[in-house]
Amino acid sequence: MTEFVVSGREDLYRLKGMRGLSRVVIHTQRLVYRNLLMHALKYGVWALEPGGTLLVRDRSPNVFDLWPRFVSFKLIRQWTYKALAQDAAPVRLDTTAGEIEMVRTRPLTPAGWGAGVVFSGQEAELPRLRACLDSLLRQPELLPENGGEIMVSGPAGAAGCLEGYPQVRYHVHDLPPGPRVMICQKKNALIRALRGPRVAIMHSRITLAPDTLRHVPEEFEIITPRVLSQGAGGMEDYLSLGVHDSGMAGYAPRLTPSSLRRGTPEQYLDLYDQGYPYVDGGLFMVRKDVHARCPLNDDIAWDEAEDLEWCNRALAAGLLIDLAPGASAVSEVSKLRSLPLPPRVMRWVRDAKFTAFAGRHRLRDQAERWMGRR
Repeated sequence: MTEFVVSGREDLYRLKGMRGLSRVVIHTQRLVYRNLLMHALKYGVWALEPGGTLLVRDRSPNVFDLWPRFVSFKLIRQWTYKALAQDAAPVRLDTTAGEIEMVRTRPLTPAGWGAGVVFSGQEAELPRLRACLDSLLRQPELLPENGGEIMVSGPAGAAGCLEGYPQVRYHVHDLPPGPRVMICQKKNALIRALRGPRVAIMHSRITLAPDTLRHVPEEFEIITPRVLSQGAGGMEDYLSLGVHDSGMAGYAPRLTPSSLRRGTPEQYLDLYDQGYPYVDGGLFMVRKDVHARCPLNDDIAWDEAEDLEWCNRALAAGLLIDLAPGASAVSEVSKLRSLPLPPRVMRWVRDAKFTAFAGRHRLRDQAERWMGRR
């Protein structure tokens, strides 16, 4: 028997790369309040061989209380069965001992990748599109002999953009007229047209490192590589994984946003303690069956926080939003500003800026409530 015990954050970094285990034991106590139980459940079942067992051990009381900063065993049960409904079957529930045992029923995800590039059809975008395609063709996983495929989605009149790229297919998708760019419709159609069980979707401004897909875990649901861009002081983290609580219809955000620009990718699990995770829409990877269960919202357009909205629905459905820190990509276009400072100093400056901005908005909220304006 090959068994692995998970009780803390460092165990998760090790578990993420494991495969073929026969048993995983999860002690929830230090994971729950760092918002890492979902990682433990998903990493645990994915590390098992089919038929392997997952044991969840929890010390929380089995009560109905729903107080802030308190998680009961009833919630642990709900989270576990919801998160693993597609991957494992219940074997045993012991409410007295606080134990849940499940067996992996989901087969291993078969080999195969598909990559889709969103293209506007504008001639000025062609150099970036070619650089993006060249980077995709350097991925062994995307070669046809390895079950891979590459597809570009653009308007009907721009199919000539693939001249010189016989290995790449063109997917015609004309956006509806009007001021809103219905990017979610385009990405959904592109994902459905791709055949591979794993799909990478990106804008043409993205170029992948030659070994990007090799460093993405074999098992995931929604994941992003580490995306970099050229800053004033060199290459720095751009938009990949972030946390925020906006994107829920009708609810004003309360948490301060954060991202890898304020932390270190090597300790990316610390980010989940700060808010609800999301991946940037410029580059993400999703399993085809996961997308079928939770597609992007066709009614939401580009520049309307469409990535936040999608990830919030995915979280509510029990899916894992994750980062592959060993996989990297570059965004040729940067919408963010930076100063030519050392990385540690830059993180301190960003922390101070976000603290000041958040404090200003809290003070304004309190003042306007006091004056009756809110």
